[in-house]
Amino acid sequence: MNVCPEHDWESYSYSTDNGPVVVGFHTGSNKVEQSQYPLCARVLITIKAPNHNGGPSGDETQVLWDMEDRLVERLNAGNVSCQLLGRLTHSGTRELVFQVADYTPFRPPVGLWMREHEDYETDVSEHDGWGFFFESVWPSETSWVLIFDRRVVDHLVEAGSDPSKPHSLEFVFRGEPSGLQQMQVALTAKGYSLLELSGEENRLVMARSMSLDVGEIFRESLSHRRECQRLNIEYDGWGASVQS
Repeated sequence: MNVCPEHDWESYSYSTDNGPVVVGFHTGSNKVEQSQYPLCARVLITIKAPNHNGGPSGDETQVLWDMEDRLVERLNAGNVSCQLLGRLTHSGTRELVFQVADYTPFRPPVGLWMREHEDYETDVSEHDGWGFFFESVWPSETSWVLIFDRRVVDHLVEAGSDPSKPHSLEFVFRGEPSGLQQMQVALTAKGYSLLELSGEENRLVMARSMSLDVGEIFRESLSHRRECQRLNIEYDGWGASVQS
């Protein structure tokens, strides 16, 4: 089994009619050779005491991590050809999403692991292909915007920024001059200030003072993406200087 290092994982969440879904996924999943792992196996664990969001709380959080580690150990010991690429938490359930080369060697270690954890209700759901992974685990374009915004905020805070203080966020756009000029006018009307408009580089940089609130920044980013699609230009993210 190939176990993806934890630092290569990202997380995000989305909402369904049954409540929120918290997703962990390996960032290199789209580079895995799909033909080598054509089968999907979802290992489901029923959470004993879910919180209001449907996830674990207290000591059970660590218990679920330990159960996952133990399952990975079992699969490694059996030299099973599979990849753990996703982790879903929702509605009182933890799902471990594997892409598998062959179910025959995969099932015995999982069965042994289930017997080792008879105090938990566990199950396995098997599917052909990668459909479930890309529908329920891999981020949509909108979710990627949220992930990138959170990454920038996290990096600034790690560098010493106080997230509650105002920061001059510099939003970058690229494209044809006519579209960039229209974006400049629209953002100036919203209180943004012009930092750069380069015809040679086809680049526009507009600044706005904001705290490092991921939700507020994400809403701005989505608004920029919609306007860029209308103007046929590209939104290229944002940056800021550290404010301690």
